[in-house]
Amino acid sequence: MADETSRGEYLVRGAMLCCRQGTHPRRLNLPQSHGVYAYEHPQITDDDCTPENISYFGVCCSETPPEGAEVVRLAGYVPEGSTEQVDDVQGSRCTPDIIGKWNNPYGKTVTMDSYLVCACGGIIEPKTSGQEYED
Repeated sequence: MADETSRGEYLVRGAMLCCRQGTHPRRLNLPQSHGVYAYEHPQITDDDCTPENISYFGVCCSETPPEGAEVVRLAGYVPEGSTEQVDDVQGSRCTPDIIGKWNNPYGKTVTMDSYLVCACGGIIEPKTSGQEYED
């Protein structure tokens, strides 16, 4: 979950997301801008929750992974700047099956307080707003 200093920031293209049941964070994609910007970055709306926007989160660690998901083997996730040694992960590809739209938006605008629910038991939430990210 976001720290206190970033709560309420608008999510924009490039926001880093994580799923509580996935092994790897991913950047949120916005192929086409809605014409609304925060600090020159295209803002995300509560409708931006499709596979076009959110691809996958590595390996699904849920007790109910996506049915028929491809089995993948990935290098373990190492946060940027870390020299930590981690093992590879293998299992069902963590492809979100999102229920509804973004929860807790500000109007239709998604913020650091917003989250998505996956039918496999995961909660997808922002790690960064994306405002720090350069396209």
